[in-house]
Amino acid sequence: MPAVPLAYWAFLSYCSHDRAAARWLQRALETYSVPSRFVGLSTQGGPAPKRFRPIFRDRTELVADSDLGARIESALAQSAYLIVVCSPHAAESRWVDKEIVYFRALHGATRILTVIVGENSTRSHRDCFPPALRYYADSSGVAAGPEPIAVDLRAGGDGRRMGRLKLVAGMLGVGLDELVRRDAQRRHRRFVVIAAGCVAGMAVMAALATAAFMARNEAQRQRGHAESLIEFMLTDLRKKLEPGGHLELMDGVGSEALKYYRAQNPAKLDAESLGRRARALRLMGEISVQRGNLGEALRNFVQASATTEELLARSPSDGQSIFNHAQNVFWVGEIARQRGDMNQAEASFQQYRDLAERLTLIDPNNNDWRAEIGYAESALGVLFLQNGRAADAVGPFERSLAVDGELARRIPGDSNQQLNLGQGHAWLADALEKQGYLAQARSHREAELAIYQAILAKDPTIRQAKFSTIVALDCLGRLKMIEGDLKGGIEDFNNSVERAEALLVNERENMDLTSVVAIAQVQLGEALLMAENANRARTAQQRGAELLATALAHDGSVALWRGYRDRADILEAAIIGRTGDRSRALRMDQDVLHRLETEASTGVNTERFWLLQRCRLQTGDDLFALGRLENARETWGDIVQSLSGSLEKYEPKVLVILQAADTRLGRTAAAQIVAKRLQTLASQPGGG
Repeated sequence: MPAVPLAYWAFLSYCSHDRAAARWLQRALETYSVPSRFVGLSTQGGPAPKRFRPIFRDRTELVADSDLGARIESALAQSAYLIVVCSPHAAESRWVDKEIVYFRALHGATRILTVIVGENSTRSHRDCFPPALRYYADSSGVAAGPEPIAVDLRAGGDGRRMGRLKLVAGMLGVGLDELVRRDAQRRHRRFVVIAAGCVAGMAVMAALATAAFMARNEAQRQRGHAESLIEFMLTDLRKKLEPGGHLELMDGVGSEALKYYRAQNPAKLDAESLGRRARALRLMGEISVQRGNLGEALRNFVQASATTEELLARSPSDGQSIFNHAQNVFWVGEIARQRGDMNQAEASFQQYRDLAERLTLIDPNNNDWRAEIGYAESALGVLFLQNGRAADAVGPFERSLAVDGELARRIPGDSNQQLNLGQGHAWLADALEKQGYLAQARSHREAELAIYQAILAKDPTIRQAKFSTIVALDCLGRLKMIEGDLKGGIEDFNNSVERAEALLVNERENMDLTSVVAIAQVQLGEALLMAENANRARTAQQRGAELLATALAHDGSVALWRGYRDRADILEAAIIGRTGDRSRALRMDQDVLHRLETEASTGVNTERFWLLQRCRLQTGDDLFALGRLENARETWGDIVQSLSGSLEKYEPKVLVILQAADTRLGRTAAAQIVAKRLQTLASQPGGG
């Protein structure tokens, strides 16, 4: 600690060429509000202040001889830190060099922080350092240097926000992570305040636009203002609110925007207003999807599609019009898929692919348009997979993965494109797994997970990479369970659940995420029950059922969530039966079995088909435990009858149930044939 209080928290050493950067640094540091928990903390400059004031920057007193000048020397002596603004120009400045030497002689090297500014070039970082930083002798006469780099403000470096935090961390002597977290919390609080203000402003602007509609010129001006505000709130504001899980703050915005647009006649709008209308409706639809309101989402997407169709009719060869219409066509199909309307979904996805192909004919070098081909192929593959048509899904997924790989090579630093590549591996893995190519499926899942880990290593805040990691771990756990690796499956499920619950803390209104967390808990419960840990299995099942009830309360039409609920109910019955109450377990299993048998399944490898056979197996086990042997054999026999014919058409997890049914029925030879088929599937390399 210094014997007397110092006059300055830092001395900025810079050359005249870097004056603008030095001016920004002084303002950035003096206006930074130190987090309250660090105020008073012991630092090399004394107790940490609320703000780092003052910072010495004045160089007007330099004299034109070999000395620094009394005022500069005094300021250096009374400064807690020296911040050197480094650049190729600073490296040639004898004044900057002298200031470094003088400060180090008084205070030592540990209080010197360096900041690199200027344009990026092929020159190394060392070429930005004055000689006193590149080489010097310490107090014992031993050569030392160069000084550590604190901040790189250049393009591709730390950037101004992170640069300021690094300097503050250096002066406070605390970890950078803590400052980054607290800075993010401050920004989040500001965004929430902005959101509240924007909701109020939205109503005011919409009212102004409506009131001014009588006067044509004024109406156009007000409409432009209102639509710009709506677009801001549905784009920029949404991006700020979404990571913190505050999409409910968009409800007021969406309500006012819908009133505004429903009062318009699209045929009378110009192209610019039509485009804004379509974008706003699509964005509101996407928010509704996330929040689990598929009915509201579909209404918005249908209106948006009608709007972009009008634009496309006016300019049938305009690429941007084709692109915008394609987005809405996709969403109409996606809502149909999620609600189980496969015919509508396939028609929409085929139209979406046709529009994407038109785009690539217009400009094959446009990366965004090229990506649409991959998205369209992937959408069709997902549809085929959900319909139990795994073999049909492989082709679209392979073509989608090829596009993703091509674009990842074209734009190697784009995290969004890397995420697309990861999803390409994920969907192909699912299709291969359905066909029994387990080794190849596992290889694609591991490649997918490695991509997300690389993204998060560079930027741990990327939400989509966190979300996709959760799903990838779930799927790896499922593969391990099929292959008989119970311990490995539980480990992956546990990892998935921990990550999922952590993400859900800030996204309670996100029903997509809620359902993912729910099924992660259910799968963990299934694995724990197999490991004879009924108590932990019950805890996981109850949490999954609770989350599914929340999601279905938002929208009971989502077929995937209904299937998850059935799976959670089957697990609950299994736990109850395992702990002794077989009569109650049987009643529950029969209820689920009735639901599954009354809903038609479109293919042998759909999730509902697998759940049906699994529920039959478990119902038979209940009957057997209650002494109703003939009823049990009849129920197990239903499985064998449903899975007749060639084993090659069934996915591995269905074959696992068939093997169990054959074993229970005493069909030892048949069970061995199924077991051999499973062993072959686990070891074969497969396609893709």
